[in-house]
Amino acid sequence: MRAALLFFLGVIAANAAPLTEIIGKDGSIMILIPVGSFQMGSTNHAPDESPERKVTLPAFYIDTYEVTCEQYENFMQATGRRPPLDWPEGKLPPKLRKFPVVNVTWNDASAYATWAGKRLPTEAEWEKACRGSDGGVYPWGNSAAGKKTASGADARDKAHPEGRTFPVGSFPDDVSPYDVMDMAGNAWEWTADWYKGYPGNDHFDVEFGSKYKVIRGGGGIDYFQAKATRRCADRAHALAHSAHDAVGFRCVQDAK
Repeated sequence: MRAALLFFLGVIAANAAPLTEIIGKDGSIMILIPVGSFQMGSTNHAPDESPERKVTLPAFYIDTYEVTCEQYENFMQATGRRPPLDWPEGKLPPKLRKFPVVNVTWNDASAYATWAGKRLPTEAEWEKACRGSDGGVYPWGNSAAGKKTASGADARDKAHPEGRTFPVGSFPDDVSPYDVMDMAGNAWEWTADWYKGYPGNDHFDVEFGSKYKVIRGGGGIDYFQAKATRRCADRAHALAHSAHDAVGFRCVQDAK
């Protein structure tokens, strides 16, 4: 009788819908992105975003906010990882505790994700979390008008003394259909993928290949020659061993 009951409970658990929110090992609130299809890419902008196509993904969780300096400090203390380049004498300035951590390499970000029991998002996962199943141009829809984000010129003029980013969640307008925050601005974000042409893309780019990692999000400042457009499909790229004061990250994990 007991064995039958345990089997029955196991069947229920195996077929239960995943929670809409969970708390990650690092304390991050993670939001469920449900299984299903979305429109990825764009045919009206940069050639590396083409072709626009339907992509289907399994369910996964994504951090609501970018990883903060405070969270990264916890990771450093637990693992002995080196501090970001912009921390004076390797110490986190108290005023930056709630800001997205930047000046970390792709390898640093990947190590953090592993420590937290997570991973870096693929491009497709990041873009779906940003634009939703309806394929919005921006996290909030198809028009940029009236939306205040860290990528806006007015916001950049009012940035903190270092002139880079803002505390996570500073711009309530910058919210995706799944309630993921700061995807149109604040820091650019590392993804898991190499910078390559999409399937069906006939554009030749000498930088395609396994040399650069894709960054997403359009930071509060421009990343070298990559302008912050705030569009969900926008792609930029960086060397995995490089660090920049515009580039941070957030993490995902599979929904089991």
